[in-house]
Amino acid sequence: MSGFMSSSTALIICKADSPASLDLDALRQHAFTPEIDADGRRFGWVGLGDPLDTDGFELASVDARFMGFSFRLDTRKASGAVIRLQLAEAVREEIASGKKVGGKRKKELKEAITAKLTARAEFVPSLIDCLWDAEKGRLLVGSASAKAVQPALELFKTTFGMDVTPITPAGDMPKLFAAILRGEGYPCEGYTLHPMGSASLAASEQAEEKAAVAVQNSLNAVAQALEEGMAIQKLHLVATSDADPDRQLEFTLDAGLAVSGLKLPKTEKGAEEDATFLVNADVCAAVADMVEGVASTR
Repeated sequence: MSGFMSSSTALIICKADSPASLDLDALRQHAFTPEIDADGRRFGWVGLGDPLDTDGFELASVDARFMGFSFRLDTRKASGAVIRLQLAEAVREEIASGKKVGGKRKKELKEAITAKLTARAEFVPSLIDCLWDAEKGRLLVGSASAKAVQPALELFKTTFGMDVTPITPAGDMPKLFAAILRGEGYPCEGYTLHPMGSASLAASEQAEEKAAVAVQNSLNAVAQALEEGMAIQKLHLVATSDADPDRQLEFTLDAGLAVSGLKLPKTEKGAEEDATFLVNADVCAAVADMVEGVASTR
């Protein structure tokens, strides 16, 4: 399990036009309800990491800077195996009755079967954690999938009347990754970034053959892949604080600036939930600062 209150999380960093505080009442007004929308979904805000909390939102009000809550989305999906079986049965029945079943008719049958089975399927809930940073005017969303966070961003705008947009790199990220790999430390927002030896690489756009490779715990292997003309698309990093060398933050950054595998501090036994939240929020904010710094590099 990942999320802002767990041992690790992902991050997509989204910026608003300006810093602002959010209205807790607005959050409650758009809390999760069991009402089904036109697309067959149920969604809304819940307390951070708690799919059943639609009113308390305790971690949304413990600090003036950070506000934590989650986006709950319930969807229904029919089993692919059942769809294929029922489609085969329907096609066989139509053929047995003397009908010709071409591609168009198969598509119609499949759509009808999928709609019928989906309507009968149970809702499956999903949660995406959100961390609003009022000081920096940004929303940190606990996912590395741009597609997955989009419904949360849409509800955020509906709730608070504020656009938040995922940040994008100003320069060539694979080129920057290569510089970090080959350098002796990349200074960034009070930290120094070092590669950890794991990376995902892909053939350059100019290459005739498209290939991809994943390297685990070998800086030499990553360097060799670069020499062979591949480009780093995702790099595992460790950031060491310039002020406190014992403070190290470990995460993976991809070329689209999505963070994954961000390790959060081990929760002290008996620690209060709000204290854990603030410690983790501070870590997420520090990494977000670094990613924004990297994003601005040309």
